[in-house]
Amino acid sequence: FWEFAGGSIAAWVVYACGHVLLRRRCCFLDFASICQNDPELKAAGIANIPAFVRASRQMVVLWDERYFTRMWCVYEIAVAQSDANVPIRVLPTDVYVLLALGQINVFVCCAFTIVLELWTLPLLAKMLARLLALVPAFALQAKAGCTFANQDARLQEQMERFDVRSAEITLESDRTAITVSIEAMFDGSLDNFNTRVRTRLKYAAMRSLTGQRALIPYTGVLWQALPILPAVFSVWSTSMNFPLYFRVPTYISGVTQLFCLSPVCVAAAMELGKRCATGKPATGARANFVYLGIGLLVSSLYTVFMAISRPLPALVGLGRMRRLGVEAWCAVPMAVFVNGLACVAAVWAFKLRVPAEDEVVESSDDSA
Repeated sequence: FWEFAGGSIAAWVVYACGHVLLRRRCCFLDFASICQNDPELKAAGIANIPAFVRASRQMVVLWDERYFTRMWCVYEIAVAQSDANVPIRVLPTDVYVLLALGQINVFVCCAFTIVLELWTLPLLAKMLARLLALVPAFALQAKAGCTFANQDARLQEQMERFDVRSAEITLESDRTAITVSIEAMFDGSLDNFNTRVRTRLKYAAMRSLTGQRALIPYTGVLWQALPILPAVFSVWSTSMNFPLYFRVPTYISGVTQLFCLSPVCVAAAMELGKRCATGKPATGARANFVYLGIGLLVSSLYTVFMAISRPLPALVGLGRMRRLGVEAWCAVPMAVFVNGLACVAAVWAFKLRVPAEDEVVESSDDSA
């Protein structure tokens, strides 16, 4: 228990205060870095936006449905896509809010599992309790998958119909200065910039979001699963007095659970949620029942795999299968084989896909 509590507290401290240690990494947050009270400082900040963007290693776009309708946001995109050619990473805000809630949900599930280990209950009852505890977590992932599908479609639509001339701005007096600056960066034509957004930027954004079979990159899924790490350490600490052939399968199962099984199940729940958004999507209470159904399905698969990958090799490692002719050392290759299946599934789900030939041709033609 103390490993889980201490690890979780340490993780939250790093989340809250970790940026203090990254003093060599600077971030220009446009709306927070430009003075809004002093007209002179504000004008100087706006004038230096191109310098800030060109000096950056990456531009992170916290995208919502109004992003490409705001002139100043479009201007920053133009600077990044001009001669500076700064890489742009698009993060749909609604999806990542759900992922943050997913991490909290995973923490609650892990805490429940640790407390459950302290109770004297039959193995089947514990497995059923774990299954039910996981249902809300994977139901939330299904909801995130549906939200991602909707935002992905909306983002593609916005980029395909993008026109800088239709962007909104608070002070119309600033519009002329911005459009003149964009024209200067794109050979005297706003249409050149529109084409760049509709082709190269669209390709790069979609590639960063959907460059693998899973809906979100592996790092995003792994970030959600981090509360599992102290829970795994807590389980490992309770097995130190057991035989070696019991402990090794336990270690293998814990690593696989964190780095392979959990990400694969999250990806599966999100994919099923995405499929619910196609065709005639469910709404209201019906949608919630669909998400819960997906959560129950994925939780069942997760629980069954954990029952096979950990307790079965552990029983072999304890010598409980000798009467059947299975020696204790067989627990290690058994654990490697079973958990290896989850590793293969993780590689398949999160391996970057090779872009289609027509996409590569389109991108290279545009950059030529």
